Amino acid sequence: MKKIFLFLLMLLVVSPCQATGINVKREATTPKGGMRMPSATQIAADYDDGVVTVDVSRYTGTVQLYVYDANNTVVNYAVATISGSGTVTMSVDNIPEGDYKLCIVLDDATYGGQFRTI
Repeated sequence: MKKIFLFLLMLLVVSPCQATGINVKREATTPKGGMRMPSATQIAADYDDGVVTVDVSRYTGTVQLYVYDANNTVVNYAVATISGSGTVTMSVDNIPEGDYKLCIVLDDATYGGQFRTI
């Protein structure tokens, strides 16, 4: 049993990680008559083998994910509720190869990033 466990552990360690990080940035929103406040919310996104994964920390509320093609048409979307922190996944394996925009909409902010499907 110990040998099987060590073998499985080695597979996990040796297996290459193919996830491609998506550089997401908060889109500028300025309230009337003032400067915008920095957000404590943290967003990280990856694309791997037909799946977009978005990790959200320090946030409670609804998370909406939209994927836009080159014509600015929504080709896929997902909605989830996060309490404190969580992960939202969305399958995009049914869309053709190309460049896409990921838009992450929270209750109080919008984030965007680019990725390429292969």
